[in-house]
Formats: sequence, C-alpha cells, structure tokens
Amino acid sequence: MANKMIKTNKTGVYYRVTKNNDKIFYITYMLNKKFTREKVGSIKEGITVQYCSSLRAKKTSIDRLKEDSPLNKKINPTFDEAARMYFKKIEGKSDTLNQIGKYELHIEPIFGDIKLENITTEMLEDYKSKARNKISPRTKRKYASSTINDWIDIVSIVYNYMKKNHNLNIQNPAEGSRLEREKVDNDRERYLELDEVKLLWDSIEERGGTQKVSYRIKLFLALSFSTGARLGSVMTISKADINLLQDSILIKNHKSNRTYNGFLHPKYKELIKERMKELKPNEYIVSGNTKVMGRSTISRNIKPLLDIFNEGIDEGDAKRRVVIHTFRHTFASLLAIQGTPIYTIMRLLDHADISQTIRYAKLSPDSTKENVMKLDF
Repeated sequence: MANKMIKTNKTGVYYRVTKNNDKIFYITYMLNKKFTREKVGSIKEGITVQYCSSLRAKKTSIDRLKEDSPLNKKINPTFDEAARMYFKKIEGKSDTLNQIGKYELHIEPIFGDIKLENITTEMLEDYKSKARNKISPRTKRKYASSTINDWIDIVSIVYNYMKKNHNLNIQNPAEGSRLEREKVDNDRERYLELDEVKLLWDSIEERGGTQKVSYRIKLFLALSFSTGARLGSVMTISKADINLLQDSILIKNHKSNRTYNGFLHPKYKELIKERMKELKPNEYIVSGNTKVMGRSTISRNIKPLLDIFNEGIDEGDAKRRVVIHTFRHTFASLLAIQGTPIYTIMRLLDHADISQTIRYAKLSPDSTKENVMKLDF
C-alpha cells in the first residue's frame, strides 16, 4: 500500500501511506486548464481530510476563478511565466539559448515563482549584492560585474516585454534609473602584437587535434582578425553575409540588435573563399551548417592556444590575460597604432558611443610635438 494514492470521501482529496504508516494528504484541482496536484501535509502535522477539502474549496473559489476569467483583462503572471512568453517570442534568434541558460541557472531559482507585481527594486538590490560573492562552478572564481549586469538586464527585458506586448501596467524594478548596474572595468590593456598573431596561427598546426577542429579555428580567427567582431557575431556570419567582390561582410551586432559592415582582409580571403564553395547561402562559415556553434565549444578549442600567452598570469587578471575577446581588442589596437582615425575605428567596431572607442586614442602615433611646432604665431 506504501506510496499508492488513495481517494478519500471528499472530492479531489487523496492520501498515501508512508513506510512509517503516516498519511500524507494531497489535493487535486484544475488551474488555468491544467491539472494540479498539491501536497498538503501529514496526519502527524495535524492535517485532516476536512482541512484538505476546505483548502481545495478555497483554491477553486469564485475569487480564484475571477482571476482567470476572460472578462478580467488584468494579468498577473509569475516571473517564470512572463520569461517563458518572452523566450517564445525570440525563439530562433542566435542569442536566445544563451539567455535561457543564464535565466534558468541564475534567475529562475530566485524569482521564478514570484508574481511580477511583487518583485521590488529592493529585492533585486539584495540579489545583486549576493551575486557579487557567487562562485562560478566553471572558473572557480567570482562572477564578473558584466555577467551580473547581464542577469539584471534579462529581468529588465522581461518586464519591458510584458509592458509592451501584454499591456501590463506595472513598474520595471530593474530599470536603469531605479537599479544601478555594477561598475565594469572593460579597459583591457592586453592586445596581440603582429608577431604574436603569427605565433597563434603557427600554434594551430603544432597543437594537434582533428583536422576539422583546426580548420574551424582558422576560420574563426580569420573572421575575428578581419572584422574585430564579438564572438557571437563571428559565429553567425553566413555565406550570404560575405561579398567577395567587395570584400565586405555583413555583421550582426546581437548586443544592440542591428547589423553593420565589416571587411575581409586579403590575407584571409582565400581561406574563406574555399570554405564558401562548400556551403549553402544560409550556412554559417565557422560551423559549416545552419546551426550556430556554441560559445563553449569554440572557447574550449581555442583556450589551449591562448595558454602560451597566459603563463604565470593570474586567472582573475582580466587586464593582462589573453582571451577570445582579446582578438577584438587587437583589431582595434593595431588600427589605432597605424594611425586610423578614432571615428573610423568606432564605426568598424560598431560602438554606439565614441566614449567606448576613445581608449584606443592613446595608441595612435604621437604627433603632438609636430602639431605644436606647426602653429603659425
């Protein structure tokens, strides 16, 4: 009899007998057209059949029915219900799975079951404070400030989606004016010199591994050094995005949801041209098919190559460690060193504001003395 659900004389009230001969009571009812079974408690806790029946009646009372009535235009979903609506809306976009992963790991366990109208800015402040001390199981280090900001931004995006698409009249507790984001120091000092770029390419052949993996790494590096695009953008460059006659590449900026133009460097053109011969227009250059290669996959394959630059550097030293994002920094830094105007670099990186690009000005050739000498007094 243990663990078997037994019906009582009250509608929707059941119990099961444990190995210790205790009775655990459950109630069942329909909620939003879905069957729901809810554990109430045990006889040892003082729970009775009559109590369960009264609780079930309350759950299915007219007040509850009013909340679900089509006549009632107000909706008040839990955060998880709202988040799932949003993810359904953006299904198929390249960054959707990445957002869902962050949500399920770091947001759903805390806010998933809470009604949207009950989440406050104070709760998010507390969440942010605790997140600062959270340790990543992958890196064994605290999460970066930018990562914590990503989590908060997902919360804010869900609220904005519900307000815009479901006429939800509610304040967004994660809005920037209410909830200050973590301060982020993205001013990476490390970029690769030209001889280091060559060393990186030479290391691909020396590292071993399958020919297929090495080929994909070369394709990724060719597009990264040609465009300076972010990892996610490089992974979603398809055959149709490349114009070999003009050496141009249409790049998707997933961070700001827009596209911009980059260029294919002549040094890497033959490699990309050969790859394009075997692809259909909608297939991606790096993965070789219509499925975007995951960030973790490319990171795992490239990390051994980057270790040669990181020997003796602390794991938490974001300024000096070479990571995949260093390729973007290298692209911009080398442009600045050869005298490329800052506004041109801004356009090539698709920065929204010149303040994001101005840090590269310090690498431009120093012509300050020359300019002063030319003054005509």
